[in-house]
Amino acid sequence: MPEGSSIGKLILLLACSTNLIHFQAVAVDAPHRKFEYKYSFKGPQLIQNNGAIPFWTHHGHAIASEDQIRITPSLRSRSGTVWNKNPINFDSWEIELWLRISGKSRVGADGMAIWYTEQPGTSGRVFGASDGWNGLMIVLDSFDNNSKNDNPMIAVIKNDGTQAYDHQNDGMHQILGSCRRDYRNKVYPIKIKIIY
Repeated sequence: MPEGSSIGKLILLLACSTNLIHFQAVAVDAPHRKFEYKYSFKGPQLIQNNGAIPFWTHHGHAIASEDQIRITPSLRSRSGTVWNKNPINFDSWEIELWLRISGKSRVGADGMAIWYTEQPGTSGRVFGASDGWNGLMIVLDSFDNNSKNDNPMIAVIKNDGTQAYDHQNDGMHQILGSCRRDYRNKVYPIKIKIIY
């Protein structure tokens, strides 16, 4: 994104609790709230007859059903992505996600990420998406690549499109803010709320 863009000016407040991440830009006036269906999906009747999700694309091992999207099955070396087709043209926005991260292994896979990028990503090695993104990644990192016992972790990473994600060190030198939070194999879905 260009220098001086809204992401460049974003002031982050990272507050982790059992089921909440909160990023908030400093604002003078409270934003007007309006539900935007083109940026949302939920069941039932999530998919169309052809298996597509209206206003979204899904790739790799992601499977859409009537009431949910399974990003990956609980098998090794699988990845999937879900991207919105529409650019965001709002000065401020808010999203809520309900998700369940589970698997038979105690350790888990690499993790998953929520992206706010200039361009939709393609399949790649960074939590299922391409490296060198221009924007913000909120990562739920399940696997302790750097052996520092700091996972599972929730972290925010900004990239201007020129940096490669450092998997070996869990992106440690690229993180803007993080906290350790156990979100795997819970009996209830976790809720993530992001306010920009």
